[in-house]
Formats: sequence, C-alpha cells, structure tokens
Amino acid sequence: MILRLSAYIFFILWVCTLTTCSKKEKIPFSNKVLCTLNRQLLDIAMEDGFSPPQASRVYVYPHIGFYSCLQSFYPDSLFSLDKIITNSPSIPQPNKIADPILSSILTFLKISKSLVFSEELVSRKYDEMILQATKNNFSENEINESKKFADSVSSTIIAWIKKDHYQQTRTLERFTSSKLENEWRETPPDYSQGLEPHWPKLRRFYTDSTMSFISVPPPSYSKLKDSEFFKEAIGVYEISKKLTNDEKEIALYWDDNPNVSSHNAHLSHITHKISPPGHWLNIISQIFNEKNYSLFEMSKTFTLTAIAMYEGIIDCWKLKYKTQVIRPISFIHEQIDPEWKPLIQTPPFPEYTSGHSVISAAAAEILTYTLGESYSFTDSTEVLFGNGVRTFKNFHEAAMEVSLSRYFAGIHYKNSVLNGNIQGINIAKNLIQKLPK
Repeated sequence: MILRLSAYIFFILWVCTLTTCSKKEKIPFSNKVLCTLNRQLLDIAMEDGFSPPQASRVYVYPHIGFYSCLQSFYPDSLFSLDKIITNSPSIPQPNKIADPILSSILTFLKISKSLVFSEELVSRKYDEMILQATKNNFSENEINESKKFADSVSSTIIAWIKKDHYQQTRTLERFTSSKLENEWRETPPDYSQGLEPHWPKLRRFYTDSTMSFISVPPPSYSKLKDSEFFKEAIGVYEISKKLTNDEKEIALYWDDNPNVSSHNAHLSHITHKISPPGHWLNIISQIFNEKNYSLFEMSKTFTLTAIAMYEGIIDCWKLKYKTQVIRPISFIHEQIDPEWKPLIQTPPFPEYTSGHSVISAAAAEILTYTLGESYSFTDSTEVLFGNGVRTFKNFHEAAMEVSLSRYFAGIHYKNSVLNGNIQGINIAKNLIQKLPK
C-alpha cells in the first residue's frame, strides 16, 4: 500500500514538473523598442523625401498614438494628453488581456502607415513585432486582443488626424512670389516655388492661431549702407568670406536638408537626408539607447518634443509668409556681389525666422525640462552622412549652435537665427506651463 502511494505521489510530481516546464515564461518587450520604432520612422521619412513641415507631422502623430495607448493602461503614471491638446480624441479603455507595450507598438505602426508613402516598410515592421511577441511567449489570445485594441486606438486617432486640415492644404494654390525687390523670391539653383505656404492653416495642438511667439519684427528692407537691414546682409557676406574650419563644419553638420539637389550639366540628382525635427528625435533615441529610462519617461519625452517642434513649425511658417523677408542670396546678388554663393543650398521659403532655430530651441527647452539643465551628450546623427560627432554641455548649447549654423551657412541673417531661437523657447515654455504639476 505504501509503495503504491509513493509511486502515485511520484507520478503526480512528475506530471506537474512536465506541465511547469512546458509553460514558458512570457518575455516582455524592451523599453528600447520605442527607439527602434522612432528610428525606422526617421528612415522612412528620409526615404519618402518629406519636407521639414511634413516630417514634423509624420513624426508627431505616431508618438501621440504610442503615448495615448500606453497612458490608457497606466493613467497613474502618465497624464492624459487632453490636458494639453485642445480637442484631443477620446481614447477607448483597454481590456485586461491586451498587452500594454505590444498594443502601443502596434498603434504606433498603424498610425505611421497612414502617414507615409512607404507603407510596405511599416507593414513589415508590424509583422516583425507580432512574430517577436510570439517568440517572446505571448499567448495567441494576448496577441489578438492587443491587435484589436491597437486597431481601436489607431482608428480613433487616424480619424482625428484627418481633421487637421492637411488634406485641404494640398488643394490650395501654390505660392508665387511677387518679385518685388523687398520681398522673398525664388532662389538658385532650383528656383523652386515657396514651400508649404498654407502650413499655418493646420490645426494647432495647444496654442491659439492668433498667438505669436516672437514680438520682434525683422529690420525694414533698405539698400542704404547704414541701415540695419543692409548691415545684416553685409554681415552674412563678410562672415562667409572668413569662415573657420569649425564654423564650416558646424554649418554642414546641421544642414539637415531632406532634399538636397545637385546639378551636373543637364542632370539633376536629389539626395535625401534627415530633417531638422528628425535630427532631434534621433538625438533622443541615442540618449535612451545609451542610458536606462522607464518607458513612461521615454514616451513622454519623445511625444512632448515632437509636439513642440510641430507647433513651432506652424508658428514659424506663419511668420515667414507674413513677413516675406528676402533671402541673403537674393539681396547680396543684387546689392553686393552677383557672384556670391552661400556654403549650403538656400531652402525655398521666406527667411524670417529661421525654422532650424525655432525647432531646435523648442526641442532643447523640452529636453531640458524632462532630462535636466546640465545634461551633456554626444550626437552622432550625421555619421551616416559622412560627418563626425559633436559633444555638448547641454541641450540649449546645441540649439544655439544649430541657430548659428544657418548664419555661417549664408542662408539666414543673424537677427533671424537669434530671434528664431527665442521663438522656439517661448513655444516650448507655453507647452510646459500647460503640463500637470
């Protein structure tokens, strides 16, 4: 009897052991998966050739989607974006089976796919994430419920995206310059029409369309040599003649022109590079890949930075097409030196203020708020394009270097880059003031 009982107990223990061993433990996704998603989106935006304004829109909505989905699972760890975004969509409540991170990943990808041209690249990443979940021992039920919830969140946000007036601006008239001597006109070598003149019509997230974040007007146009405007122009001309190697390196490092044209006889070639907002999002990815942060901190930083840059471009473009300040290359050719060339290609839109300055200062202000005032870092974004790395003591030092790079490059007056920097800081501070304390 005792032997039979012992055998029975042994059999039960053996069965339990087999059952336990066969049930593999679920492996959660790494927090750094958000950096991977961000990097892929930057690569696709380069491949698709989005202009800086368009790129800011492509970047911001997927990050809003990821954040909103994650926040719905963890309302005590992340505040709702309806605290800062006017008329933000109402995000559905998750069920208990859906996985928070997988749902947020799939939401990011579904929204990304709705915004880019290279949809197949996003679809591959989506399938890759599902396969990874399977390999990580997510149950079939968890995966299916995560997909369903991601579909629900992304469809809600995509419906909201469609009301941001972007599609309407695609149907409006193109901008043709007046050709007046005091106003912006098309610049060499491409003489392209003004880029995105209707961008200020897009829906803003947290500021009123009547607000302006720069109160300093540009100097009045003048050909008089003792005028403030002429002095600004001669300043661009003179510094271009004596640039140091470091100043040239700075100008080229922060060029960030997503569509650089080169010409050889009758042949033209377009090189796709990272955009200014993409450069800053890549800086964030580098920081988070090097150091350990919670997924909450990561998503919050990505999202707030993307929102501030998106808002900054709208405000900047509003001022550009309102003031229509002539570019240095046009004024210098007509009044100083017809043979002069800037170090880099002048982009096709009015001059005041500098978009690079606005975007960078806005990003720097948000990053200072989220990561600290004395956060030193090294940026290697431009290694991909044949440049080196640059190290900074803090984010605002980097943003000011970006601003001055446009002055060194010969495409902006100094007052434009300095005032653009102030504009970007003010835009970001306005956002920070709205954040729950």
